[in-house]
Amino acid sequence: LTIDLRNYGQSDRVSKYEDLGLRSYNDILGAFDFLKNIGFKSNQIGLHGISLGASTSIFAASQEPEILAVWSDSPIAEFEMALKDEIARYGLSIEFGPAVSLAGKILTGIDPTLLSPAMKLTKTQSYFFTHGDSDKRVLTRHFEYFKKYSLKNNIKAQFWLVKDADHVDAMLKYPD
Repeated sequence: LTIDLRNYGQSDRVSKYEDLGLRSYNDILGAFDFLKNIGFKSNQIGLHGISLGASTSIFAASQEPEILAVWSDSPIAEFEMALKDEIARYGLSIEFGPAVSLAGKILTGIDPTLLSPAMKLTKTQSYFFTHGDSDKRVLTRHFEYFKKYSLKNNIKAQFWLVKDADHVDAMLKYPD
């Protein structure tokens, strides 16, 4: 089952602003419940999230212990790191960071500092992280952060840093 999160693809537009996965993880939980209602057992259902959807999948799994496996392709690991990367992408000084965070909170009603998927990993779930080594959208330091955090906290995770791959290229370049 593939789904579009709110504000993406053919799903409803519920806001002009991105919720960073901090609400839309409920869409994933709804899809999980749907699959269970039509006869799938929870151990037959895993999540695969791509980019921000990967972070959103981690949030969903953290709320539903019956979700046992998450494949996370090119997720952000931690908000402050992502904010610094985005500000640098636009050539701005990091001093703009607090203003950007505050503006985001005012416009969306969501505290973006809560966007730290790495902190939502659990010891009862298994994770597979893929990331392109040439990713300029979500830098590989996010991948390394997940790896270090997982090792430090005894989280069951495997990691594949894909050679010569850009953002979300792994599954397209290496489908096998």
